[in-house]
Amino acid sequence: MAVSLTQLQNFANGFVLNYWTHNFARVSRHMHGSIGLVTRYGHKIIAFHPSPFWIQLSYFVSLALLGSLTMMKLKPSNPAFGPRYIDMLFMSTSSVTLASLGSVEMENFSSSQIVLLTLLMFLGGEIFVGLIGLLLRKDDGHGNPDGADNNGVDPLAAEFNYSRDPSNAIDCIELGPTVIGSENSLSDGKDLRLRSVRYLGYVVLFYLLLIHVTGSLSILSYIASVGSARDVLKRKGINVFLFSLSTTVSSFANAGFIQTNENMAIFKVNPGLLLLIVPQILAGNTLFPLFLRSVIWALGRCSGAAEFGYLLKNSRDIGFRHLLPNRRAAFLSLTVVSFIAVMVVLFCSLDWNSAVFDGLSSYQKIVGALFMANRDMERYGELC
Repeated sequence: MAVSLTQLQNFANGFVLNYWTHNFARVSRHMHGSIGLVTRYGHKIIAFHPSPFWIQLSYFVSLALLGSLTMMKLKPSNPAFGPRYIDMLFMSTSSVTLASLGSVEMENFSSSQIVLLTLLMFLGGEIFVGLIGLLLRKDDGHGNPDGADNNGVDPLAAEFNYSRDPSNAIDCIELGPTVIGSENSLSDGKDLRLRSVRYLGYVVLFYLLLIHVTGSLSILSYIASVGSARDVLKRKGINVFLFSLSTTVSSFANAGFIQTNENMAIFKVNPGLLLLIVPQILAGNTLFPLFLRSVIWALGRCSGAAEFGYLLKNSRDIGFRHLLPNRRAAFLSLTVVSFIAVMVVLFCSLDWNSAVFDGLSSYQKIVGALFMANRDMERYGELC
């Protein structure tokens, strides 16, 4: 019996590895030529030092075009389905911009096309785009990464420039030791700020990986243990591993694309699955500032690094729009929870006996209302 279990485990591991290797190889093979063209001319575009607006516009347009061209090269799962380029461009653009608008039924796409759409949703996610900005941020020469504080002026740099002004030479002579101390203090402030920005980039990267790994594994475990959810995917011919990953990416990025044509309505009798997706949606959207501060605080308590304390106390100076001050993050979280609670009450009071909730228990109705309230809240109340 032990030998058979070992063989079964080896077979399962080999199947999963071959499956993902095959699909990612197909996607990467079709995108290789297009990516090579972009990298060939990308450095020439960057040499002109365009504004952040044009950089982001070029980023999203390039992703949408590359995605649509690759989608056309990949074969759909339904042989009778002949996709038009305009449909593939629309689906690719909708995935990158997280618009949740589809012109093609999701079950018509093959596994390779779903992998590509999942990749586009991940690359177009607001948190991932913010992470790229953090990792590519450079010092502006005054110790202020990517610019300055809210007023565009670094007070430490201004003080340092004043002390070096020739018109203030007498002050520099009389207060020589003070100026030296100010320069040393300024240098320490520069280093701490730059290190803090780098630490923040690592924290956001860790946060992304943590949510996607734990979210995918939790959905995978639920489907493996609940027969009704597993039967839905089996009946539709949807791979469980790919469904778990794409659902997590879509939920975290607030893209709204699910592999089934019915979206999540087909899982209305599986409240456990809905409850697993709700925190993923919140973690990638309106409650991200709260969770980010919580992770930074926890890492600071465990490591004792000064950079984490600097991030919490000087969130405005960092320039990362999702790192909110403590009070503002608390007010935002309280507002989100309050609105969701009100929407759950409204859903239940208006639709409790309607056809929407037919055949569901009271617990399933409440969880369904919570899921719908959460989705609507995130769609119309995205990150401020």
